Formats: sequence, structure tokens, C-alpha cells
Amino acid sequence: MMKNKKTEHSRPGSGRRCRLTFLGLFLSLLLLSSCGGKDTSEGKPGQPGASSAESGSPQYNAPDSDELQVVFFDVGKGDCILLSMGEDNVLLDAGYEETSSEVTRQLQARGISSLDAMIITHYDKDHVGGAAEIAQQIPVETIYLPDYEGEADKCGDLLALIRKKGLESIRVSEQETVAMGQAEMEIIPALVAYDPASGNDNDASLIVTVVYREDEWLLPGDIEKDAIEVWLADNNRTFDILKMPHHGKKEGNTKELIKNVDPSIAVITDSTVEEANEKVLKQLDKNDTEVYRSSVNGTITITGDGSGKYEIVSEK
Repeated sequence: MMKNKKTEHSRPGSGRRCRLTFLGLFLSLLLLSSCGGKDTSEGKPGQPGASSAESGSPQYNAPDSDELQVVFFDVGKGDCILLSMGEDNVLLDAGYEETSSEVTRQLQARGISSLDAMIITHYDKDHVGGAAEIAQQIPVETIYLPDYEGEADKCGDLLALIRKKGLESIRVSEQETVAMGQAEMEIIPALVAYDPASGNDNDASLIVTVVYREDEWLLPGDIEKDAIEVWLADNNRTFDILKMPHHGKKEGNTKELIKNVDPSIAVITDSTVEEANEKVLKQLDKNDTEVYRSSVNGTITITGDGSGKYEIVSEK
């Protein structure tokens, strides 16, 4: 059976840090015990855990119109992130081709029959690989793409689908704003120009920020040292929730990024085969940041009401 673990996280009004309370841990233990004990799912490595009808598939509820819900699907070392508010749904990156069927199933299990937008941060197979298959099964209103030509073996299927079906697509060369319920999403173009000779597509990732009332999210794709340097030179904002870039890889300025963003919660989309860098984890701990990892927590769902309070559910 799939294990669900639920915790509460809140940001006090006078500060930005809150560790789990003993009550929260007690409630989590109760939830774990109610789920029937050990996880007996047989999900393949790098794919979300499978659950059968016999073992009791989890029931998903759409967020209320005043809740922002962000789901970090466990696709191994890769990104596939669903942002939802009310009836609005945006998919940020699409995982691997091999995980596309499971992601599609997960979306359908949540009652999602269409997507308002799909955003591809860059053309690596762990971000764009599943995009074509997902878009085949679940209609997408607008697809936002990096403003460079990716390698055909990585993004060719998606680009062919866009041409074949005449899908609306936007190459992001300037900042784009996407309304999602009461939340506002900004898609920031690459901070570093793509250079095919050096293959710096990670640094050429699109960056997404989301603001909902008091809550601010930073989802920076796989940016590396050069793009982080540009970010540090310009950014004077802190963010409540940070998706660590490049699956928790350590860069020479990762420490400065963590200090600059000062997140209350960090999510790392790593895998048991390729785990987050230990020095990055130590730096986040030193910053008093609560950390959730795909390799440890599986699929991670964070729901917030814009007041700095979050419900966090993990499914492994």
C-alpha cells in the first residue's frame, strides 16, 4: 500500500522558521498507522510508486479556490510539477518519456482533463521527455518553451506534436505572466544565453516564480553556477519555498543562493540512485530550512492558503 505522510508547516508572523512540533509528529504517526503499515507497492525505480485498486488507491481532492497546491511528482531524478488553484492547472516540466504514462494516470486520478499551460524549463530528457505523451492524452491550452532549438532526440516529439495539432506555443524571450486563480506566475527567460557548443542548457533554464498573498515560490529549473551568479546579482527577494536547482547538485555559489533566497521549505527532486549533495543538505539545515526529497519522500504535495501555513503530504 502507498504510505501517506502528512505534516503541517507554518511561518510565524514575526519570523520565517517553524520546525515540526511534537503534535505534528504525533499526528503524522497516526496517519501512517491508519494507512496500513509497510509500503508494498511495486513502482519501478525512477517512477512514481504504483498502487492497485485492491490495495486502495489514494483519493485526491482538488484544492479550494483559495488554496494553492503544488505537487512534485516522483519521477526519479527529474522534474514534473503540477500547480493547481481551483480549476486552474499548470504543469511545469514533464519528467521522462518512461514516466509519462504514470504522470498521466496521476493527473487523471486528480480529475484533471485539461491543462491551462505546460511550461518546459529546458530540453533535457528528465524535463521534456514525457511532454509529448502527456499532451497527447491531456489537452494543453498553451505550451511555454525555452527560446532556443533543442536536440531533436530530446524535444522532437513535442515540437512535432505542436506542429501537427497546431497547438499554441510561446518561446519565452521576455517575462511572461500567467494568472492561476488568485495566484500570479511569472516565467522568467533564461538568465544565460544558450550556447550549443558548450551545451549549457541547464543554465539556460526558464525560471518560474509564483506569488499568492504572502507566499512566494521559486522554481528555477536546473540553473547552474553561471545563471545563479546572474540571479544573485539582481535578486533582492526572499522566497518561502525553493525547488533546489539541478536536483540538489552543489555549485560553487549554491551556499550564496540558499542565503539569498532564504527559504523556509526546500524541495529536491533527486533519486535513490543520484541523491542530493550532502553539502547542499547541510547548508539547508544550517539555514534552518525544512527539506523534502523525492528520494526520501516520494511524491510531495504542498498546499498553502497564502498565509505562510502549509499542509505537506508525501506519498512513497
